[in-house]
Amino acid sequence: MKRPIRFLKALFVLAIVFATALYVGRVRLGDLLREATAPELPEAVGYEEVVGGEAPVEDPEVAVGDVEGVENVDGVGSKPSTTSTSEAEPSGSTVPPAATTPPAQTIPVSINLSVPFTSQAPTGNWDEVHEETCEESSAYMVAAFYKGVSGTIPADTAEAELQRLVAYELDTFGYYKDTTATETSRMILDEYGYRSDLLKDPTVDDIKTALAAGHPVIIPAAGRELGNPYFTAPGPVYHMFVIRGYSGDRFIVNDPGTRHGEAYTYPIDTVMNSIHDWNAENIDLGGKVVIVVRPG
Repeated sequence: MKRPIRFLKALFVLAIVFATALYVGRVRLGDLLREATAPELPEAVGYEEVVGGEAPVEDPEVAVGDVEGVENVDGVGSKPSTTSTSEAEPSGSTVPPAATTPPAQTIPVSINLSVPFTSQAPTGNWDEVHEETCEESSAYMVAAFYKGVSGTIPADTAEAELQRLVAYELDTFGYYKDTTATETSRMILDEYGYRSDLLKDPTVDDIKTALAAGHPVIIPAAGRELGNPYFTAPGPVYHMFVIRGYSGDRFIVNDPGTRHGEAYTYPIDTVMNSIHDWNAENIDLGGKVVIVVRPG
């Protein structure tokens, strides 16, 4: 009787070891599966290359949709500094200009801007501050793109810049958490000198047209609607990330909410449905607005 009992004990131990190995390796197995099934992306291109007009054309003349300048679309948010941009405007600062409808231009089949990447916790320290720096890291990635930076930004360099932007927000707004599209746009203008147009109720073609012109698009989003498997469940209530391109039915993004966020892809419908500016009462009531950053 002892041998069958020992045999069963051995099987039980092996089952526990196997189950433990699967549990420990589940993340890596998931990564391998996602890498194997990830779509092939177009070659990344810099701003100067896009301006040269090298992208293949899908539609010979697709016009941009209606674009409106927006001063504040974050609904019933509780932050006093967002009720009026002019109220918080310091001497010598410039309010981001209202967006205007550009002339019709072509939309290429696909595009992938070489926007450099950093997560919002560059050194892996996901403390209270870095849980909230998706807006700063998105702004920084776009600014670095226009400065000709590509690839992964060194962790120490990114960390120093995020801390600098947090300090700017504390000095300007009195807080750094959950900054709206309007506030993020102002930060980009004040700190980097780049024009940031706020597009209200954008269409897919609006976003594609901006990308085709070499302009990355920053998305304020209801983060839990994105369904990113790398987010710590259930995901952030409010989030920002950068759309750097598109291919097929997916947007190519730099999502700072995960170290796996470089050139990550989301279904286009998922992104469009997730667009919501910050709203303190209910993120789903936040306005539909995106930030198009331009070099001048």
